[in-house]
Amino acid sequence: GDAVVLVRPEATTEDIAALAECRGLLTGTGARTSHAAVVARQLDIVCLVACRELAFDAGGGIRLGGVEVAEGDWLTLDGDGGRVYAGRLPVVEERPDELIRRVRGWAAT
Repeated sequence: GDAVVLVRPEATTEDIAALAECRGLLTGTGARTSHAAVVARQLDIVCLVACRELAFDAGGGIRLGGVEVAEGDWLTLDGDGGRVYAGRLPVVEERPDELIRRVRGWAAT
């Protein structure tokens, strides 16, 4: 029942079944406009590509910078800022109340 992040050296078309089940995609290579990245975003999946700090080891784990992350460990992807955090961070949603008031004001005119 936990959200899963798919972590790959690069995403390929064969990853579509996994993309359908995950909440995030993190790759070591690729571009923001690559096919996999565009598909992930269309599926409402946080997608970060070309993470220079991402390295894979032979045992199936990864390193983010100097931090080792094993399969099953929590990762938090910040799709807005393009950052990856080892661990589980709380999700903060901010509501732009002033902007919503302005847009609602347009309907009155």
